[in-house]
Order: sequence, then structure tokens, then C-alpha cells
Amino acid sequence: MSYKTVLVALNEINRLDALNDAATKVAKLGGAFVRGLYTIPAAQIYPSTGFEAVPQMFEGHQTFFKNNLVKVRSAFEIALQKAGLQGEFIAIEGRSPLISDEIIIHGKSADIIIASATDPSEVSGVELDCIERVLIGAGRPLLVLPRRNDHVLELSRVVVGWNGGREAARSVFDAIPLLRSAQSVHVVCVDSRNEERVTPEEPGRRIVATLQRHDVKAEARTMESSGESAGKALLKHAQEINAGLLVMGAYGHSRLREFVFGGATRHVLDDMTRPVLMSH
Repeated sequence: MSYKTVLVALNEINRLDALNDAATKVAKLGGAFVRGLYTIPAAQIYPSTGFEAVPQMFEGHQTFFKNNLVKVRSAFEIALQKAGLQGEFIAIEGRSPLISDEIIIHGKSADIIIASATDPSEVSGVELDCIERVLIGAGRPLLVLPRRNDHVLELSRVVVGWNGGREAARSVFDAIPLLRSAQSVHVVCVDSRNEERVTPEEPGRRIVATLQRHDVKAEARTMESSGESAGKALLKHAQEINAGLLVMGAYGHSRLREFVFGGATRHVLDDMTRPVLMSH
């Protein structure tokens, strides 16, 4: 099992170095082909608020991305050349104002998608729910980088969140090419005694055994959340062991339920301090 096509979304301009670094690092594991996707979104059209019949049109984001096209292409091509990898840069005139629409379309033909979380404190031109849209729509594993330069992708220590659910299983097997390169993989079961889908006596035993057959240096760990969300507990453990990657399933509950009541996915996306591979 290895990734042979890596798609990296390059619209977060302030994260270009981290995105290109992560893409080349992942691609080197299996000699993958790297596609750099850069979307120039369509103009945003707003309904008229006055008596005039013509709706209002906003072209600011479109102009911003057009002006940065040469810079983004150059950074991507230089990164590939330094890494000795094959790839292509794709600049797309978006069919909608949503950049996530093009990431979803192109991501469906990639082994893995790499993108950066959007910073709500900055006006980057990327919709704030881009990551959520891609997670739900693409059907591919998504490696999300933190919105700031807290941590770069580092694969020596990895934390895997495991609750026996469908999404967790999907994420673990999607991550095997990354897990194989790790020196240590902690498969963490949070509140395992209260989790019906995990064998209470030996939480994580079966998935650890399976990973070991894939030459993954995995071991099971259990921890209590002490009333916090599972996402917060996983982030805390990743910080304690200085893990360079967290692997977890995404949206085991509906997006609406997680938005209203909170949940592991919502917490990690809001507070992530290191790269996270998610699958839905």
C-alpha cells in the first residue's frame, strides 16, 4: 500500500512553504506524482439589496488569486525540483466562488489530499468551511495542516484515535503509508470502558495486531477524557509525546450535531496544533 497520486491544494497563500513541504514529504514515501491545484474562484454574486435590478458582484478574491498565480506556480515547481519528484501544476478557473468545489472534483482521483486549515482571523479568500466541505465531499483521506506554523508534518511519532467506528477504521487504513514510516504509533482509545464498539477488556488489540502485520510499530494506549471531548484528549496526548501527526475519523456524527453539541472532529479542526489526517 502506497500513495501514487498526491493532490495539494495551494490556495492558502500564507501556507505555501508548509503545503509544498508536506506534499513532497508524503510523495517521497512511495515516489508519488504530485498535483498542485490552484483555484481562481468565480466572482461572488449577491442579490440586490436596493431598487436596482442588477445584483451586486464581488471580484476581490478572484483578483487576489489571479495576482498570486505566478508566485504559487513558482513555489510549487521549485519544491518539486528540489525533491526530485514528478508532478504538474493545475490552475483552474473555478465554476463557483467555492474553492472547495474544485478540490473535491480533483481530489476524487487522488490517493490523498493535502490542504491547510483556514484561519478565521485572516481574510485569505478561502471559504471558512473549506476543510469540512472537502472531508464530506471528496471521499478521500485529507491531510490538514494547522492554520499557523506551529508544527510541520513529522512522521517519527504518530497518534491514532481509535473507537472502533467506521470512520476510525477508514482513517487508519488510509494512513498506513504514513504509519509505516513512523518509529512509534500510539493507537489511543479514549474512554474505552464507555465505548460499546470497543472490546472493554482489550481496547485496540485487534487493530494494533493488524497494523503490526503491515510493519507498523503500533501499540495500544487507553486514556480517560475526564469529561472533555475525545478530540481534546487526543490533541493533549499528541502534545505530550510531541507527535508530528494525528490520525482520526471525521464526523462519526452528523455535522449539525457536532456544530450544536460539539464533537471530536469539531474540536480538532478548531484547535489543531499539528497536522491531522482525517477520513470520513
